[in-house]
This record gives sequence, C-alpha cells and structure tokens, in this order.
Amino acid sequence: MAQCSNIVENVIAPPPSSYEGYLYSYTNLTTNQIYLGIHKGSVNDDYNHSSTNVEFAEVFADLKSQLKFEVLNYGDYSEMQQLENTLLKKVDARKNPLYYNKSNGFPIYNQPDLDKCKAFADRLNAGDFNVGKEPIGTHTSMRALQVRFKHDAAHQKIIKEKVDDALGNTDKCFPVLTWEGRGEDGEDLRGDGNHTVWGASMSKHCIDIPVMRVPYELHKDFSNEELRAIGNLLNKRPDIIKKEMDPEDGVKHCLDNYEVGVPCDSTSNIDWLKAFGFSGSSTKGTINTIIKKAQAEAKKSDMKKSGVLWKNYNAKPHHQEMLDMVDTFSRLPNTTSVYMSSLKFSSDRILDRLYATKPTEAKKAMGVEEVNKIVIVIHHSTPEAEENWKLNVQPGWMNIIKYTIKDDFEVKFFEMKTTESDLSEDMTVEAA
Repeated sequence: MAQCSNIVENVIAPPPSSYEGYLYSYTNLTTNQIYLGIHKGSVNDDYNHSSTNVEFAEVFADLKSQLKFEVLNYGDYSEMQQLENTLLKKVDARKNPLYYNKSNGFPIYNQPDLDKCKAFADRLNAGDFNVGKEPIGTHTSMRALQVRFKHDAAHQKIIKEKVDDALGNTDKCFPVLTWEGRGEDGEDLRGDGNHTVWGASMSKHCIDIPVMRVPYELHKDFSNEELRAIGNLLNKRPDIIKKEMDPEDGVKHCLDNYEVGVPCDSTSNIDWLKAFGFSGSSTKGTINTIIKKAQAEAKKSDMKKSGVLWKNYNAKPHHQEMLDMVDTFSRLPNTTSVYMSSLKFSSDRILDRLYATKPTEAKKAMGVEEVNKIVIVIHHSTPEAEENWKLNVQPGWMNIIKYTIKDDFEVKFFEMKTTESDLSEDMTVEAA
C-alpha cells in the first residue's frame, strides 16, 4: 500500500509465500470508526482502499487524521470476500454507526451461521425444549436428518447394555432432538440421537426415551446445513451414554458444506471444527487430517451429493437389510448365499457355507437338490474399501475362484448399496 502521513500505526503480519488477496481495516483512532475492505493483489502495491463512503474519503484525505491500518488475513480472493461478508454481517456494518462500510459485502457461498447455531445449541443444552419421555416406537419409525458419517454398531451396543442394566430406565440418555414439521411432507425429523434411538430399541426392557421437540416456527429459517451443525454441536457435549463427534463426523460436516459451495479447507470449516472440539489447524493435527480426508472424499462421485449417509451394515437398521438380501438369494433354486465385508473377504467362509448346505444321502433321497450356485453379498465399510474392492480385491479373487471352485460351482457377487439420503432411514435394497 502507498504510505500516507495520517496513517500513524501499521499492523501488517508477514504475508505467506503465495496469496491472491488480503482483508484489511482502517480505524479512525479519534472516533473508533472502522472501514473493512479486501484487495486482490499484493500488500506492497500502491492500493489504498475502495470505499465509496464520502465521510471516510474525507477522513482519509485529511492529513490531520489519525488512522490505524491493519491486515487481518491473507488467502484466496474468494475466501477473503467470504470472510469480509462474515465479519461485516456479524456487526451489521451497513447500519452500524461505528463502520464506514455502506454494505455488508457479498458472500461467495451460503455457510452456516456459527453464532446463531451456537446460541440455539445452548438453548437445547439448557433443556428449553425438553418434553419428557415418548414411546421408543415413535422414534424408530421417524426419519432422520443424519449428522454422523455412519452408524456405530459398537456404540449402539453400549447404549443397549446400559439400558438393559438400568432395567429399561433411560433417564441417563441425552434427549433425542426432534425438528417438528421439517420433513418434505410436514412430518417430524430426528435431528440428533440416532445412536440413542437404535441402541435403546435393542434393549428388551426399553419402553420410552427422553425427547426434546423444537416447534417448526422456531427452526423454519434455519438451513438443513445449520440444523446438522447444531446436531454436531450437541455431540460435542460428553454424556455417559452419548457418543461424542469423531473425525469422520467432522469429515461429513465439511462434505455437507462442500455441496453448497464451501471449500473443504475454508476458514469457516476450520472455525466449526474447533467449535466441535477438534484440535489442530489447517496445516497440522486432527483438523488437518479431517480436511485432507474431506478433500479426497469430495472428489468421489458418490459423495458429491448433499446429505449423503454411508450405510453401515454392521449396525441397525441396515444389518437386517443385508440379512434379508442373503435370505432372498438363498431361496433361489440350487443357490445359497453368504455375506461378508470387502475388507475381510474370506474364501474359508465360502467353502464353509458350501459344505454346510451339502445335502446328506437321506435328504437326496427326499428330493433335496444339491447347491451349485453361491451369491456372495458384499458390503463396504468405507468409500476407500469400496474403491479397493472394485480395483484390486474382486478381480484377484475372481481369478482365484476361477481355478479352484468355479468348475463345480457358479459364484456371483452382489454389492449392497453404499449410500442413502440422510433424510431417511429407509430399508430399500438396490444393487451397488
């Protein structure tokens, strides 16, 4: 920037080796009024400001003025524009007498409002919407606005066991969050508490669970991304039988935002990940790991939809879906079936299944036909496992099977669907 004699204080952090633009501010030290702006270019060029505010122009031109110049951030120009809008909107600079800005800037993308979501999560944590207990069946049949990357079978089991130990008492369960009237057809949606619902439902003693309900009028102006973010903020709170966020949940948060135009490594995502309790930064620690994984997942076609949920067939409700598919194939003539994970493919299980279905001589005499076909139902634990299966594991095993058992048996593979809309807990079975 060009040096002016009325700029009595400069706060300019050393710029990174590469940047497209920067966010800056001028503070009138006499009145404490501020002008916030962005510039596409170098901090060392001749640029001063682009304000159209007459009052600020007069102050800037007055050599008797006492101004402080500060560079607040460096980075991609679009990111600086987004950050400018965030900061101006936060103080409503357009109407704020302490700001010279005539507008609140223009966002590049719509991102969740962190302060608004934090404030609402605080109300939920304070119990403002607790309505007591409701029948467990009401919530197992309810569709979900899923915030986690996938269901966790181990955590469901822990909840089941704790509810069993308490003889069905669910007082220690964190209340299940319900967004009233949020569904496409005006039905209620579960916003948080999926593990509680499915874990408690497995308990032979469970009758009801604690619930918090938010009336439609109070959340109608929140985006789905903001509702998911609120759910993640609730998961930050530790609870005896409530699962905290893990890195995969952080990845999903970044992917949800990516689908509405937010870069995975945006400053807003980093702020959110810190708010969720993750450590590190964009260049190190858990946050860096989350961002890099999100960037990798964003390149995959099946993860480039808003609100994608990876189906975990080791947990409810999808495990039964897989068992049903195995049963369907096993009912076909001369056919048996077995399921297994693509991460733990085992020829031993195939041979064991074929041996178990071999009819005895007595059964042959009764007309029971020998099995000569087997369908291996495959499920994928992760996107990486699916990709590795298709590229490496399946082709290799097909060659092995070809020279071992395929002369005697017909072997086919069926892959379970890997993703579903996170607005649904449906049980639809499709080929992957």
